[in-house]
Amino acid sequence: MLNISEQLIKDLIDQGVNTFFGVQGGACARLIENVIKYNGNFVPVLNEQSAGFYAHGYHLATNKTAGLIFTTGPGLTNGLSGIAACYYDRIPLVTLVGQVNSKINIAKSTNTRMVGFQEVPHLELSKPISDHCIKIDSEKKYLSVRKSLLSSLTNKVQVVEILDDIQRKILKKKLNKFKLKKFEKAKKYLVNNNYLNLIKKAKKPIIIIGAGFSRDQQNKLILKKISQLNIPISVTWGGQKVQKYFSKSSNYIGLMGTHNPGMANEYLKKSDLVISLGCSLLQHQIGKNHDDFAPKSNIIYVNNDLNEARRASLQFGSRLKPVLLDANKFVDNYLLKIKVNKIKFEFKDINSNTSPVNFLKNIFKKINRNSIIFSDAGATLSWTYQAANCLKSCPPIFTAFNLHSMGYSNCAAVGAAISNNKNIYCVIGDGSVPMNSQELAWLKKYSVKIIILDNRGYGIIRQTQRQFYKSKFYGSDFFNYKSSLPGFSLEKILNSYEIQNKRINSKIDKKNLNWLVSSRKSKALIF
Repeated sequence: MLNISEQLIKDLIDQGVNTFFGVQGGACARLIENVIKYNGNFVPVLNEQSAGFYAHGYHLATNKTAGLIFTTGPGLTNGLSGIAACYYDRIPLVTLVGQVNSKINIAKSTNTRMVGFQEVPHLELSKPISDHCIKIDSEKKYLSVRKSLLSSLTNKVQVVEILDDIQRKILKKKLNKFKLKKFEKAKKYLVNNNYLNLIKKAKKPIIIIGAGFSRDQQNKLILKKISQLNIPISVTWGGQKVQKYFSKSSNYIGLMGTHNPGMANEYLKKSDLVISLGCSLLQHQIGKNHDDFAPKSNIIYVNNDLNEARRASLQFGSRLKPVLLDANKFVDNYLLKIKVNKIKFEFKDINSNTSPVNFLKNIFKKINRNSIIFSDAGATLSWTYQAANCLKSCPPIFTAFNLHSMGYSNCAAVGAAISNNKNIYCVIGDGSVPMNSQELAWLKKYSVKIIILDNRGYGIIRQTQRQFYKSKFYGSDFFNYKSSLPGFSLEKILNSYEIQNKRINSKIDKKNLNWLVSSRKSKALIF
């Protein structure tokens, strides 16, 4: 018979969660041992924060759910930023965290801070940034939550705390392999006919495709039909997984969002109807002032999340026309059946003379289209998307969309490289490199090409300080004598992990491009 720890890990691996990221510790050692025992893959990251970023990149590259394994106390608290990144971006995740044994897990009942060593209220801390928090403190409890836990692996963020002595407890009976029922109950949906008439009458409509649409198991035929509609199409950062179906269409006008000025943003200013498919229309997509987003447009907001529809209605008022329906069904059952008049629109190629943008643009031109690019936060992110929007086609670019964590992209890139044959690139700023530089150690094993944009500190923060704080660059650069950042050498950091690197001080030439792109080894360019 299996103990509960074995059964839990076996159940997860049977459901396809076979890659786990984490840091070894006394309260989770048994969980990790069982991952190896049942032929799973445990990747020991070097800081728990990185684990969630690894899982984020892993899912974006493979469409699979990863697991995290942490020990008590700081194991979980260190990992909260990574869990939050997955939660806010709707990246499915299951986190397993050990807890002290039952007899000393009594801090809450005794109204004290701690009884067992590193006894921390893991689930209370995790509750705001997860969909399900589960405490396994008995065999009966695991049996009662097993179905809901395993049924939610592909679409929820879950945190599971399991007490140390319960991990060792032998099950009284053998459990059958859990079988997930793959069916959907028939539902009746009502779509307001007035909304459909808005589509028919629109002279300058635009379709925006977000993460909620692109992460579903889409019907490829539907996507191809969308590309043939006489309606301009744009995608958000999270919607990039489906842009390959539109990249050859004359109607595709690129990425939209506050970090990527281009054709889509310009067209939105003139449009009279926005058809939003699985897009939340949050600040990083539309800006701070909702009235400035597509100011002349009604917005048909297709999203089957009632709370998201309520929130959007509060922000956009009467302009918003909510459709509580899965976006895939709306397209298949309604949008594709509407005859839309051919719309005349012309777009000029967007170009940029900004030095970092041109630098990235030249690299992105050279990158094989069977690639994935991960970008970090701040000015780096803005330049990355501006460069992408200067090109007619570009590999998908992913980031921690709704959390913008510094030190994200090198971790996510390794997570993507672990189970993927694609070429993986990481664009990161000099200020973000030290955040999780320890994970560069993995680049001996997994090939990732790193592009570091060195603006000597936190450039996007200095921009804010320049605009609103009289150019007092406290804590954001290396030159302010009162509160400057400590100096460090990017080259020495890279050399210490045996990563070949070059610093480019002007335009990137063909020789340096080939040096970065052609090799299968991890390399870094600093600009």
